[in-house]
Order: sequence, then structure tokens, then C-alpha cells
Amino acid sequence: MSSGFKMAGTVRTLSTGDPFIADYYEQLAAEDAQSYEQERLRDRVQLHLELAAHRTPGTANIEVATESEHSVVYIVTDDMPFLVDSVTAELVHQQAAIQLVIHPMLVVTRDRQSHDLIDVAKVPAHVGVASGDTAAMPSLAALHSEGDSASYLESWIAVEIGRISPEARDALIDGLGRVLGDVRAAVEDWQLMREKAISRAELLSTMPAKDGIVDLREAEDLLHWMDAGNFTFLGYREYDLIREDGEDVLATREGSGLGLLRDGKDHRQIQHLTSTGRQKAREKRALVITKANSRSTVHRAAYLDYIGVKSFDEAGNVSGEQRFIGLFASGVYTGSVRNIPVVREKVDAVLRHFGFPPDSHSGKDLFAVLETYPRDELFQIEVEDLITTAQAILRLQERRRTRLFLRPDIYGRFMSALVFIPRDRYTTAVRLRIEKELTEAFNAESIDFEARMSESALARLFFRIRLPKGVQLAEVSTADLERRLVMAARSWAEGIGQVLREAYPR
Repeated sequence: MSSGFKMAGTVRTLSTGDPFIADYYEQLAAEDAQSYEQERLRDRVQLHLELAAHRTPGTANIEVATESEHSVVYIVTDDMPFLVDSVTAELVHQQAAIQLVIHPMLVVTRDRQSHDLIDVAKVPAHVGVASGDTAAMPSLAALHSEGDSASYLESWIAVEIGRISPEARDALIDGLGRVLGDVRAAVEDWQLMREKAISRAELLSTMPAKDGIVDLREAEDLLHWMDAGNFTFLGYREYDLIREDGEDVLATREGSGLGLLRDGKDHRQIQHLTSTGRQKAREKRALVITKANSRSTVHRAAYLDYIGVKSFDEAGNVSGEQRFIGLFASGVYTGSVRNIPVVREKVDAVLRHFGFPPDSHSGKDLFAVLETYPRDELFQIEVEDLITTAQAILRLQERRRTRLFLRPDIYGRFMSALVFIPRDRYTTAVRLRIEKELTEAFNAESIDFEARMSESALARLFFRIRLPKGVQLAEVSTADLERRLVMAARSWAEGIGQVLREAYPR
């Protein structure tokens, strides 16, 4: 249904009751609408309309308006996946208190030469929109062109936040501009990144196993699996492994960057490796799976997943790397480990090592440990380390004790900490005390956590610790740190009891 603007670049003044206002607030809950005067709701639509009066396709218009008690962020851009998630994540990052989000989807007609607004219409039911769809990437081309005008799907986003200062306003506009640019880069290059994954998988399928590369088939399966909707491709780049001043380094292949890794987007020509990275660089394994050292600005603010696929010369020696960065889809964390390439092979190797009959009590317990193990860890951990940790977890059984398991990533950028504590001791205060101990032990730059509660007597906490450059992990004693976590997790009564025992020994 057209709202009948026909403005040719000039925005007429809306009156209360204008049909476009109802279209704009179609998704606004009745209880939220009742909290605002009709004039304020109309004025906000008017400001948004004025911001949209002129916009060149392929760009984003961003403004922040200040009211008496609030500020409102207004955005007009092409409809794309991840917009609302990415915008709200940036607002949270800049500590803006989000109070209301309005996100009408509109078909907007503009003059093809001036890009002035001509008409606005609700999105017809048969037209798909992308902003909430994390699986499909749409074309950003015009929906329809006729004569001097063209119609586009546009996202108009309005976010009410707490009142901010002029300085915070400028920082917010700059940050949102960068984020929306990242979203656009990922969307525009998404199909190209998929094609890179498939072409690499096809190349791996032709490589002979005689070269001693142990995980060729796993790498091939993983790339096909990623392309099947299990991985959100956000960036891609190619590197050559070369010797420079007696050191193995990765040199960027010019023109290879896509998405968040597009050429010119703050990348170095030469990438130096950590000592562990240098040891792994020429290892005859096709896959490197870890976490990138930066958070995603697209979709969700998690550390990016890094999938490196090594390239090999005719002699079967490592010659470079094709690097994909992105985020595993949410279903990866809820589906069975039996359905995930690389992970299922590790799980099978652990089950074979222990040799428990699948239907036995021990066999079921072991599989439960692996099925509920943090998924990111299963992608990254070596089989030998997984065997050791799984065995220790099995030995815990239902004993009420605190245990700590540490694993550094191969590039020395993160430390993973798996902590088990008695479930009835788990509180936010206990978790914060544990975080404090881990932060101090590793001089952490940041720390993320997730908690898992089940019918078990033990709660499981998983921490991903961002390490500073040059940290000496050998100086951290797992046993000493575990003792400090025991103290952090004890109850008040237990703490008092220990103090009394130490003060008045029998």
C-alpha cells in the first residue's frame, strides 16, 4: 500500500493520523505505544522521513537526535541481513542504554539520477526481506526500475537510547558507520566467499593422500558443511608462507581479500607468527581452526571463528593458507557432535581410545561428556588433550569438588578455562570471583563466559580469556590456580569454618 508521498526530494509535513505513521509503527507493541504522546511518535517519523529524503544506494544515512530525556538513533540503508543485531551490538559496545527499537521494512522509490525520495510503500507480503534472515544473503540491486525511477528494499531503523553528549553522539555515528560498512562488505562478498570454500574443497578432493596430509578428507567435508548454512562467511584472504630474514612469515596475496578482510581494510602485508604458530606453519595438516584476535562487528559481538585451509606445493609441502573468518551458525552449538565434520572424527577417536561398549554405563557417560563439551573447544582441541580432559571429567563423576582444566590456543592469543564447581555453590558472585582470579592469573585483556547447568551435581563454567601479548603461560601453575578457585567457590560457612580451624587447631 503506497503512503502517497510523491515528494521528488522534498518531504511534506506529516499530520497525526497520516497512514504512513501507522505503517511505520506497525510492529510497535500496544503497551509501548501507550507510553508516548502521539505528537512525539509523529515527530520521530517526520525526522526519519527527512533523513531518508536523499540517499545514494549503497550508502547509509545516520543521524542522532536529542530529545528532552532521550536520544534517538536514526538509520536509513539498504535492506541487508544482520542490520539490527549489528547496530544494537555497537550501541551496547558504546554503552548506550537501548530503550526501544523500531524497524519498519519499506519499499522506497527514488529518482535514478538524484536519488531523491519519490514514494514509500509497505513491503508486499510476497517480497522477502533480509534483515532478520541469517541464512540467505539477498541481492542489493533495485527491485524494479521504470523510466527515471527505481524501487529498493530499505531498512529504516530507529533506536531510542538514554540521552547522550555531543561527543558521544559523534563517536556513535562514526562507530555505526564502520559497522554498517562491515555489514555491507560481508553481504556483497558473501557469494564469492562461498565459491572460494567450494573451489578449495574441490581442489582438496583431487590431492593424493600419499603426501602424508592426514586431514584432507576432513577439510573437504568441513568446507562443504560450512557452505551448507553452518557458517556465516564474513571475511576471506589468501597468504603465501615464505621465509623472510630466516623466519617463516605469511605474506598477503594482493587482491585476495573479501568481506571484512577486503584489501585496504587495515591489513598488513607481512604477518609474523608466534613461536607456536611457526612450529605449526609447516605441519602437514590441511586445517587450522582457532579464534581470531578480534570480535565480529557483524551479527553478534563474539570473537570471530578462524578457519585456515593450507595450500601445498607439488612436493606436498605447505606453501600458504586460505583463511575464512566468520561465525558458526547457532545450530552448530545445539546439534549432535556426530553431525559435525572434524568434531565427529575427534569424538570417534576418543571413544575408540577408551573402548567402552556404547550401551554400557561408562560408554554413555563418556559420550555425554563429549556431546556437552564446549563446541568451540571441540573444533580446536587436539585429540590427545581431549582424551586427557575427558578422562579427568569422568573421574569427577558426581563428586562435589572444584576442578580446573586449561588449554592455550595454538597462537597464544587465548586461554580456555573449563571449571567445574558444586552446582549449589554457583551464583553470580561466585562466577565473578572466579573471573577475578583468572583475570589476575593471566593478566587478561578480556574474558567471556558461559555457564551450563544440568541434573548433575556439578555446574560447568567455560571461560575464554584474551591474553596480552608476551604473557608467559609457563609461569601460571594450574594446581595453584585451581586452589584459588576452590577458595573463590566455597560458601561463606565453609570459609568461616576454615578460618576457625586454622586459628584454633585441635
